[in-house]
Amino acid sequence: MAFPLINKQTLSTTASPAAVWRAFTRVDLWPQVLPSVITARLEPAEAFAGGSRILTRATPGSGAADLEYRIVAAEAPRRLVLEIEDTDYRATTEYVIADAPDAAGMTDVAVTSRLEAHGLSQIWRFLVWRERLTPILSASARQRGQAFLDLAERIGEAG
Repeated sequence: MAFPLINKQTLSTTASPAAVWRAFTRVDLWPQVLPSVITARLEPAEAFAGGSRILTRATPGSGAADLEYRIVAAEAPRRLVLEIEDTDYRATTEYVIADAPDAAGMTDVAVTSRLEAHGLSQIWRFLVWRERLTPILSASARQRGQAFLDLAERIGEAG
């Protein structure tokens, strides 16, 4: 079967692994690097852990939707898994941060995105639109991942 759709890519940054982790946990700063997000908050506050939620409000006119992310796994400072559950689909993104920068001083972050349709009608719709969905999934994962890396570079380890 064609689903789930899975996209894997590796992004690199000059930020340290600790700074990358810090960028993920500083939910309040996400709107600085995610143009479609006007606010983001963690619930419960100060509990960046499995089972917590991240609530984002979309920037008016951006065409984006308000989203609720569930933190599936938060294994500091190496692995984060976020999930969006919708009536039509489930989107899961896993970020795995390298233990240390490479010889060139770059930190690699492996990003795996997974999109699963709910129900027969959505599976059919996804199959018909697979050619369009695959590049959208890849581009979305790259843009969001790169935004977090830009934030890591900006805030550094002290953030």
